[in-house]
Amino acid sequence: MHSPPDQPLKVLVVDDTSTNRHILQVFLAKLGYELAFAADGAQAVERFAAERPDLVLMDVMMPVMDGFEATRRIKRSCNGRWVPVVFLSALDKEENLVAGLDAGGDDYLFKPLSFTVLDAKLRSLERTLRMQRALEETQRDLQRYRDRQEAENVLAHDVMQRQMVREGGGDPRVQQWLAPAANFSGDIAVTATSPDGCLYALLADATGHGLSAAISALPVLSVFHGTARRGLPLGVMACEINRHLRATLPAGRFVAGTLVRVAGRSRYAEVWVGGMPSMLHVDAGGAVIAELESKHLPFGVVESSEAMAEVEVIPYAPGSQLTLYSDGLVEAARAGGAPFGLERLETALAAAPPAGRLAAVRDAVARHLGTAQPHDDISMILIDCV
Repeated sequence: MHSPPDQPLKVLVVDDTSTNRHILQVFLAKLGYELAFAADGAQAVERFAAERPDLVLMDVMMPVMDGFEATRRIKRSCNGRWVPVVFLSALDKEENLVAGLDAGGDDYLFKPLSFTVLDAKLRSLERTLRMQRALEETQRDLQRYRDRQEAENVLAHDVMQRQMVREGGGDPRVQQWLAPAANFSGDIAVTATSPDGCLYALLADATGHGLSAAISALPVLSVFHGTARRGLPLGVMACEINRHLRATLPAGRFVAGTLVRVAGRSRYAEVWVGGMPSMLHVDAGGAVIAELESKHLPFGVVESSEAMAEVEVIPYAPGSQLTLYSDGLVEAARAGGAPFGLERLETALAAAPPAGRLAAVRDAVARHLGTAQPHDDISMILIDCV
């Protein structure tokens, strides 16, 4: 352990002459330093490991092990911690100074010592050491903060996942893809089945990215699952989600969304699109039958109304698919390149059988991006009409 910022520094004095050690002891004690002593290089290495000093004053010519070798061993044992070593030596030639610095020394003073110079050197090193110690403490604080933040992120991610995956999920008619641009996704891709067998799907995109966007989208999940569990009409679901977000989100925050309700027995689907890209209805061969554009504002922008509850009803033939996707998919682009776009999406859908279309789209997006990372969350839901 090193000395705390408000405690005196500990200095290890290494010299084979007892008179020199005594002189330095008197001088350094008056300056307020804590002291440890060694009479040769080998003893210095041992004392350094035991005492963990903040600074070392090292003689060069000593029995058993000289100061250069002792310094090399001390520096190797520091494990990244900076402990300055100042050589105090009667060897006053230029090559001796160079050898000392090459061995890992941080300064070199010639004997006989000028105590005025030594005092100035020590004060300069002490200022640097204390600044470094303060920086290390700041780094430890930041690491503790980061560790707490990571723990909170794990908890938030677990909460999001539990909300996204409810009992009754994993419907075989549904293929989903969710690729967050950050640790958290502001997109939601979720499905639920009502007691009478209707399949509900929601693809939503909250403003922003990361945790703030995920938090904005979180209230949508509870309302979606609650209304789906009661088998409510799609327009009612849209209004309930909107009302809830109006009450909970701050100004400037909203959630775009596409809602789908597939009534299997009657072969029709209800669609509600608010601020999202058009939903595609493709036939068994992957060709686009219909493109249902957004006719509503995103959730959380205006008050709920009868107009907001209006949905589009489309008939479907067995084997067709409903394709929901976020703007992060069609806008995905490498730096300076063109976006993936709707045309590439339709080409990928038409080039694969129904069961392989999601994988085909993912592969097409990956090829288009190359090594680039998407700048926005990407999400997609494919629903088999059976």
